[in-house]
Amino acid sequence: MMLKALYELAQREGLLENPDFEKKKVDIYLRIDADGKFLGLESTADKVGRGQVIDVPRLPKRSSGIAAGFLFDNAQYVLGVGEENQPGRNERCAQAFQEHIDKLVTDTQDEGAVAVARFLAMRKEQLAAILAAYPFGSSSDWTGSEYIAFRYDADNSIVHSREKVREYWSAIRSGETVQGGRKLTCLVTGQESVPTRLHPAVKRIPKAQTSGATLVSFNSEAFITHGLPNSENAPISRAAAEGYVTALNWMLEASQSPPRRFRYGVPIGDDAVAVFWTRDANAVVDEVMELFGEPDPNASRRASEAVTTQLENSVYRGSFSSTDATPFYAVTLSGNARVIVRDWLETTASAVRQNLEQYFQDLHLGSAEPQPVPLRPLLRSIEAPGREVPPMLATRLLRAALRGEPFPRQLLSAALNRLRLPPDKLDERRLLHLRCALIKATLLRLSPRYRKEVSVSLNETNDKVPYLLGRLFAVLENLQAAALGDINATIRDRFFGAASSTPATVFPRLLRLSVHHAAKSERHDLEKAKSRIVGLLPAQPFPRLLTLEDQGLFAVGYYHQREKLFEKKTTQEPKAAA
Repeated sequence: MMLKALYELAQREGLLENPDFEKKKVDIYLRIDADGKFLGLESTADKVGRGQVIDVPRLPKRSSGIAAGFLFDNAQYVLGVGEENQPGRNERCAQAFQEHIDKLVTDTQDEGAVAVARFLAMRKEQLAAILAAYPFGSSSDWTGSEYIAFRYDADNSIVHSREKVREYWSAIRSGETVQGGRKLTCLVTGQESVPTRLHPAVKRIPKAQTSGATLVSFNSEAFITHGLPNSENAPISRAAAEGYVTALNWMLEASQSPPRRFRYGVPIGDDAVAVFWTRDANAVVDEVMELFGEPDPNASRRASEAVTTQLENSVYRGSFSSTDATPFYAVTLSGNARVIVRDWLETTASAVRQNLEQYFQDLHLGSAEPQPVPLRPLLRSIEAPGREVPPMLATRLLRAALRGEPFPRQLLSAALNRLRLPPDKLDERRLLHLRCALIKATLLRLSPRYRKEVSVSLNETNDKVPYLLGRLFAVLENLQAAALGDINATIRDRFFGAASSTPATVFPRLLRLSVHHAAKSERHDLEKAKSRIVGLLPAQPFPRLLTLEDQGLFAVGYYHQREKLFEKKTTQEPKAAA
């Protein structure tokens, strides 16, 4: 189903107008005359340095071997220049590129192709002049990664786009798949075709090779089942394989408008990415990206700031159609030797909208307006120093947001563990808000009873012991701060973990200390707040142990009371003299 949905996306977006060509960035046009004489290099870079994107013959899949493109490739293959990882490799690459052109000339006698063949025959003699004409610096700045296409000076045509050349390339590509194969029913298109054994590579998958990795391939005898060789046990046609890969690469490309790291993808930590699409064009995909997407780190600072501002200022609100049954798809991918599918989701556009609205309502904490939070800052807020949230846990959180499912209980544990560590002094209030918001949302989805016990802001009628203890801890922390000012180790630094998990071990001591703090600070309002909370507690010893869920309720109570005291402080502060 996933491959079929991707193939349909490629068809819908016009990404498969010709399965033998793909859109690629060209850095340089190499201009030649009919005799193959070098006339100059033309840079295609625009004002911000982006090369022109055009249709080019599909490049072959590469790993460590030599596989030349057809009339289009990087400078290592076209000119034999660039860094070498083994002696003589550049020249072998250039010879492989030339072999394609020699066969083309033999079969078509196209005058543009003839000119390229003549140029390649004289490549070494003209190489010094070509290198000196480098449009991006000096002759020593060639890296070998510059993509080059040929322009024929006689009619100013791009050689690989000439009619005879295109027809030849399509015929060659067709012959590559039918040779020695038999037609079977493609599992994606349902049409009779010869299965393709090696599928193209998917690019920009986290942790995969920079050259890309395959999602499906049959390159080992281990994949032969029922006596069916190569890909005949799961036949997929060349058009379908190139279609689903083209769709994935299109969604994983960086977007220029707006500048996003992925066009329709959200990073899941540093190890995975989730991509989204719908069967028919639907605004819900852009809405998901506005809420969860991240700016392109390579975009201009102004453009990236604009996307960040849009994320911070947009609130997911409004009434949504409950009848929009457009299929919505999401797949989470990570890389290794191959592309790994971590999660697959199929639902509807209306369900996604409604679930996301509920998701942000569940995360809403405090009196301020609810604000959508991109996934990465939310996950980073609960990361332990030097350790990332596991990709599978992040994947399950995103799935819960899109499907309206309970959050994984491990998130509650991770957030509480992070609260037990000393607070982040530089960004303490924001990070505390994110951690407690995640705890609140997790509790709401773990059990229906928490819908009554966990509120958005301070609930002074809530008599649950863990919630009251959290409130009490916040008051005791403020009393200490009022009495002693800024000190190296506060009671939160030293006792939050024990107070939230084993209250009986620390609260008696903290209450004794608070008497001295109250006398020194003369904050009678805090002493009254402490007395009110203690009066709500049952007349029995402090609990010896709190469950994980009760620890979460403690954290929410702590946050609610802390924010309430902060609000009072800011409203009571005298205004500065004019």
